[in-house]
Formats: sequence, C-alpha cells, structure tokens
Amino acid sequence: MISCKHTLVSATIGPGAARGYMKDYILTVMARDRVGIVRDVASALSALDGNITHVSQTVMCGYFTLIISVQMPDERTMLEIRQAVERKGEVGELEVNVRPYEVVPESRSRNAEHFTLTMVGKDRPGIISRATDYLARRDINIDDFYAYVLDGRFVMLVQVSIPDGVDADDVRSEIEILGKEFELTVQLQHENIFRATNEVRPVIDLQRRS
Repeated sequence: MISCKHTLVSATIGPGAARGYMKDYILTVMARDRVGIVRDVASALSALDGNITHVSQTVMCGYFTLIISVQMPDERTMLEIRQAVERKGEVGELEVNVRPYEVVPESRSRNAEHFTLTMVGKDRPGIISRATDYLARRDINIDDFYAYVLDGRFVMLVQVSIPDGVDADDVRSEIEILGKEFELTVQLQHENIFRATNEVRPVIDLQRRS
C-alpha cells in the first residue's frame, strides 16, 4: 500500500422530486485534484436544470473522486450530461461516467446490526485482501471503508453490517485471530459503543491536559 493523505466529504441535498424532475442518474468524476472541481461539476448540472440530491467526494493520493445522485428533466440524455461536465475541465482532465439510477432492493442492513471494525499495526501485504475475504465469506456487508499507511503503520476503519443469524462474538473472535496473523490490534465494536467512545474521548483528553 502507499502512504497518502485522505479527505472525505459527503452531503445530502434536495429534495428534487417535488420540482418535477423525471429521471435520476448516478454520476462519477475522477481527476487529478485541483481547486474548484465540485463547483465546476455542480454548475454544469445546474445549467442543465439538474437537481443534486446526494454527494460523496474524496481526495486520495492527489486524486479527486466524486459520486453524485442527480435528478434531470426527462429530455436530458446521458451523453449530454457527460459532455457538459467534461467541458468544465481541460481536454481529457475529467473522467466522467453517467448511468441511470436503478432502484436497489432493500438493504439487508434492515435485518442487521451495525459494527465498526478497526485494525491497526505494522503494514504488510495482504491485510485488506484477507480481511475483506473473511467478511465476504461470513456474508458481512461493508458499508464504509477507510484505510491508509503512514510511516509504515497501517490503519483500517470499516463500518460493517452483520446480518441476523451471524453471531457478532464469533466474528470478533475470528477476526482477532486473523489480526494476530498480521500482528495487528483488532477491535469490533457495535456502532453505538464506537460512537459514544469516540465522542467522549476528545473531552477526556482535553480534561487530562487542563
């Protein structure tokens, strides 16, 4: 793995359905990072009378990635949308993909408990491959994934959904065994515990310094 800085931005904007939009699209953009890409994409979509409803944007290792859910008037085509966004950059700068939104079946997370998995330790090849293979074999869905290496230290933070019928204690024991193979410190916490712990910890640290 390579070492790099990582930033994440997400937002939900809308609603647009009340404004009479007929078609929903998912749009992705990738490019070398620079200031103003989100503005450029948003202005291109706005000029086509589009309404942005969801945004997730990341900069990793100097590369910008963006995924947008946008509602468009019925007469707009995918080619028209893609070309409008591409024209906001230099020739070949913005790699743009547009696809129709397809209704996704109800997530299994409705019948699942949400947990946060952390793995920390010395970086070694194969950690992510082995960890994600284990999760897939246990039918555990990854909802959000963040990992990086800094000065040889590997950090992975994963939000997962453990379905009904899969014992979280068994998963915890098994993933800890996997962690020992890579000499990693592993924690699997219910999302409520993880959230409470990480919201309180900065306050405790501040009190200790005072």
